[in-house]
Amino acid sequence: MVDEKKREQWKKKVIENLKREAVKNIIAITGDLARLDAKVNNTYTVYIKNGRMIKKQTNGKCVVINGKIQG
Repeated sequence: MVDEKKREQWKKKVIENLKREAVKNIIAITGDLARLDAKVNNTYTVYIKNGRMIKKQTNGKCVVINGKIQG
């Protein structure tokens, strides 16, 4: 038989991994929705890539907003 303590540890690890995956999916979907919203409203999105803050227009043009981000 499997030890109850080991079973609970395994169960906790599985649940934590599921939570991480759910958060990753939510973040990805949020980015997709932001891009779609910008396109519909003819605005732009702002994100950080390689330590730089980028402003991306709906036509695909990207502009670095303020140089390097401290982090």
